[in-house]
Amino acid sequence: MDKDRTAAFEALKLIETENTWSNLALGKVLKASGADQPFVRELVYGILRNRLLIDHTIDGYLKKPHLRTAERILLRMGVYQLCFMDSVTPYAAVNETVELARQKARGSEGFINGVLRAFLRDGARLQVPEISEALAPKELARRLSLKYSVSLWIVRLWLRSYGLQQTEAMLKASLFPAPLTLRANCAKITRDALIEELKKQGFDAVKGEYAPYAVVCKGSGVLSTELFQKGFFSVQGQASQRTAFLLDPKEGHTVIDLCAAPGGKSCAMAEQMNDRGRVLSFDLYPRRAELIRAQAERLGLTCITAAAADSSQPITRLEGIADRVLCDVPCSGLGVIRQKPEIKLAQRPADLEALPSLQLQILQNGSRCLKPGGLLMYSTCTVNPAENRQVIDRFLSESCSFVIEQEQQFFPQENGLDGFYICLMRRQNC
Repeated sequence: MDKDRTAAFEALKLIETENTWSNLALGKVLKASGADQPFVRELVYGILRNRLLIDHTIDGYLKKPHLRTAERILLRMGVYQLCFMDSVTPYAAVNETVELARQKARGSEGFINGVLRAFLRDGARLQVPEISEALAPKELARRLSLKYSVSLWIVRLWLRSYGLQQTEAMLKASLFPAPLTLRANCAKITRDALIEELKKQGFDAVKGEYAPYAVVCKGSGVLSTELFQKGFFSVQGQASQRTAFLLDPKEGHTVIDLCAAPGGKSCAMAEQMNDRGRVLSFDLYPRRAELIRAQAERLGLTCITAAAADSSQPITRLEGIADRVLCDVPCSGLGVIRQKPEIKLAQRPADLEALPSLQLQILQNGSRCLKPGGLLMYSTCTVNPAENRQVIDRFLSESCSFVIEQEQQFFPQENGLDGFYICLMRRQNC
């Protein structure tokens, strides 16, 4: 049996039936299968990015309204290969899917063969809705949701917050993978030297424009290199890197990082400090604190102390001790849907309305840890004013001690960056 398509099926099933994150599902099945990673990743991530539109097209060929999960996954796989994977012939796309159905949806192979062949006869074209400003608001949102395979609640939120032009630009960006961006470990290697080493190993590597240690890399297998294993770089988007860089930690500083797992920003700040000083990193669960320790160990960083703590509660023992505080708070994650396309398909979180209050609480607790003159960074990986500037406005309305030094909302269609919000504030005496 085709181990590549089998692995893709199993990953998609884990995501669908157990709500497993795509990266974890892929990691699990690829490790066990020995399948071709680029093929499986393209098939899985491509289906997730286009799933609502693929389902909309499939539904047009059905006589019965409901499908079993395995049948739906197999049809998605066949349709995606026919529409998007030029390396796969139409014959292989149909026949291999039908063969897989004999194992995963026994008794349905004839039905799946019939649907895919009918789709192929019709030109293998997805049924893309037309978009027009003249449409009624509800119909406009519905069509945008289908065309770009993004949950309706996200489309409505963005239309309300940013208007049609900005919303459609963000939705378009969600259809494409984010560039792979690395962060050179400046405590071990310069960015230029890392780029040269990567090029020697066959990778296409260039400087990132928005963070001083960023390297945009093309090529597969970079995380299997000795350079990664020995801690010369980490994977981190430029907007996230910029957050740590703008906080500007210095050698000898005490830095507090709340909600820090998996530890990318903690490690970035420790590297900027040349591993001299203290980075106190906290996350809610012990297993997440362990992720931070593992990253620090791989990178050779000793100044990071990671521990489990609930940052929504006051941290009285740390009040007034820090030169820098980072509050990278829990959020809806709408800025990173290119990296985690299952977010596109998520139901509206039950706690969406409660998130800003939690975010404010964490920001207030973090601010109390700061010395006068110190810098406080609030950041999220979302594109939602209620979680971003509105939280800052509430915070500043309750405290005269802080002034904004820099604020920026990155959008996911801009220059290959993730959707990210950062607000850098300084504590004053008043």
